[in-house]
Amino acid sequence: MSPIRKLGVLAVTALLALSGCAGTPAGVELASQLKTGPVDELGLVTGKPYDGTRVRLLSCCKTAAQFAALQRRTADFTARTGIEVEWANIPYESYLQKIVAESAVGGGTYDLIVWPDAYGASAKVGLQPLDDALAQAGRSIADFPPPFQQAARAGDADTVYGIPFRGFSYNYFYRKSDYDRLGLTPATTWAELDQRLEALKQGLERNPLAGQYGRNGGQNLYTWLSMLWSNGADVFDAAGEPAFDTPAGIEATEQYMSLLRKGYSPPESTNWSETDSTQSFEQGASSSVFTWAWQMDDFSDPEKVKPEVAADVGVAPMPGWPGKTTVSYGYTWLMGVLNTSENQGAAWEYLKWVTHPKTERDIALDKADPATSNSIVVHTANMLDPEVNAANFGLPRLQEASLRTARTVPMTIDWPQIQDALEVAINEMAHGAPVPDRLRTLSGEIRDLVRR
Repeated sequence: MSPIRKLGVLAVTALLALSGCAGTPAGVELASQLKTGPVDELGLVTGKPYDGTRVRLLSCCKTAAQFAALQRRTADFTARTGIEVEWANIPYESYLQKIVAESAVGGGTYDLIVWPDAYGASAKVGLQPLDDALAQAGRSIADFPPPFQQAARAGDADTVYGIPFRGFSYNYFYRKSDYDRLGLTPATTWAELDQRLEALKQGLERNPLAGQYGRNGGQNLYTWLSMLWSNGADVFDAAGEPAFDTPAGIEATEQYMSLLRKGYSPPESTNWSETDSTQSFEQGASSSVFTWAWQMDDFSDPEKVKPEVAADVGVAPMPGWPGKTTVSYGYTWLMGVLNTSENQGAAWEYLKWVTHPKTERDIALDKADPATSNSIVVHTANMLDPEVNAANFGLPRLQEASLRTARTVPMTIDWPQIQDALEVAINEMAHGAPVPDRLRTLSGEIRDLVRR
């Protein structure tokens, strides 16, 4: 772990410890601030009962097209409700510390926060439960795929803390012409993938696969997790003990490393991040890559990738193991209301609007501006909508199928430290460390970490 990253993790741990001593930040109940009365087609209370209220949203990564589209359309929300909304943008590298400061400790600066699924266990101590408000609004978390529902509960079986508004499956992207030239179809199992990549290695000059084994925010874990979960192994077992050094876990990890050791992914990918691997695909240097569904927006844009690539991208579900259910990672961004907000009613109105299926559908169909063009939807109904699919490469329907059996990472406040330990070990194995030995050592490291 780098010194900077270690300091960040220690800071988060200290803040969480402080919150554990102090208890949940004080605040009024969300239900007590909700205005009732007639609502419009988006579920917003008519008559502008919150007119003149200003709410602040803590977010990051405003360069995402979907975030840009929501910010641009917020003017429509303000016209409907009289509620002004300010989006604050924090760099991702320091975002967890900021989330913990606002939720676990109670900074009192913001009314709403956005977080990625893995941070839910850290954020929920300062968030309002949304179950009653959802029921009152006629909304349900069951409108979303299973991993998004898991993320919304942040490790609690019966409480919803956030509503998904951005989420995506992990997918298998490939150059259609390369596969067609060699008479190949996308692999459905890891053994088939080896066959496809060997044929590409022998038949073309491109890298068969752009892997990512470098240490960079846990990005080298996502292919590994898909292999691990699909083979029946796990990060932790039901008793909370490390479970990745079992025979199934070792087999899955050996498979991941074999993609590099057989020369399917180039030697330099031992240090590649997600950006490095996707750029290799975008620039025509690789025939395939495993990455998130949202990348289709970039891959299909001739202004961002080589034009011959933009017109030649295929996408398929992740491969799996014969006779076993394929389980990949469904990544989720959520939004929730902070306990310490004095504007919870107005914040809830904005949260309803941001996460309404109609708001999402309108954005998915709007292709007028590349800066806000977005193919990602999170409501199951929108993923199955024919018009939404026609406008977005058929990706929503494929994502819905992939997410039926997908899952999220363990919902624990220790996850940032666990992730660091896992990604370091993956990188060391990519550089030659023996898989069984390194996994057993890693198991002990994580067991000690969690007990501490």
